[in-house]
Amino acid sequence: MIIVLKPNTPEGKITEITEVIKKLGYESKVIKGIEHTVIGAVGDEHMHQSLDRLKNFPYVQNVLPIQKPYKLVSREFMSKNTVVKIGKESIGGGKFAFIAGPCAVESYEQMHTVTKDIVKAGVNIVRGGAYKPRTSPYAFQGLGEKGLEILKAMKDEFGVAIITEIVGVSYIEKVAEVADCLQIGARNCQNYHLLEMVSKVDRPVLLKRGMSTTISEWLSAAEYLVVNGCPNVILCERGIRTFETATRSTLDVGAVAVAKQESHFPVMVDPSHAAGKVNLVAPLARAGIAAGADGLIVEVHPDPVSALSDAAQQIKSTEFADFIKSVMPFIEASKKI
Repeated sequence: MIIVLKPNTPEGKITEITEVIKKLGYESKVIKGIEHTVIGAVGDEHMHQSLDRLKNFPYVQNVLPIQKPYKLVSREFMSKNTVVKIGKESIGGGKFAFIAGPCAVESYEQMHTVTKDIVKAGVNIVRGGAYKPRTSPYAFQGLGEKGLEILKAMKDEFGVAIITEIVGVSYIEKVAEVADCLQIGARNCQNYHLLEMVSKVDRPVLLKRGMSTTISEWLSAAEYLVVNGCPNVILCERGIRTFETATRSTLDVGAVAVAKQESHFPVMVDPSHAAGKVNLVAPLARAGIAAGADGLIVEVHPDPVSALSDAAQQIKSTEFADFIKSVMPFIEASKKI
């Protein structure tokens, strides 16, 4: 349920209403807008007392049910778009955003070259996996703490913001010391314990959709983050598993449009993982932009042929500026310049 308060409700009355909500068995989340303050009451209506009684309070304008399982993530709870800050950059504020970097941190030299090329292209958020969850236990698993040290060096030298993946609870503290944004990969989209623990860290979270996760399940995973204390979530569509084998995954363009309508959080597209082949990355990126994406997260490497993971889908870093130019007409058409 959401409780819409009348304009200019005094702070003391807001506190009074939230206390009543808690006594009725719900958790309250206060969102203050320009015109109205709304309170999200999170809980099971079948187990607790009805919130309809709040309609009798003089400062309550309306009490509205949210039928969806993802309540705080929904447009009903907040109609205005949430803008998420990663370092000095904003995601979802009406200006299209880029995040770029290699699948995995492989060496200082590799990251220095790719970061230099990314910054030269005008992008200031760098991705790179220090820890890599791989399908095969024999595949390259990342450099671990050494990778974090390299990412920190890039941050210090180039002034970029860093996003890297959390693969387990035990890694959260170390990664949060370096990363400006924590990434939850597709394999961990519904790892609810991990989502709860990541929420305790004061960092925005980029939540990739699971390979077999429905849109409702994806948004419900985001709800876990918000309920547990993370108000800054970026949703990322990266393709789902279908019967098709021509691409690595099937980019669900419709999910981008649905997520934008259903949720107030920004939505990014990862065309690299969906494509699996570098020549398909730009076409899928354009489709994601046309569907309403707020940004792209793209895999870029100084020498893709020698990459230790995802070699076939990574754009050569010296060609990254040309990639941006190739999708720019679609960004201009979406009026997110």
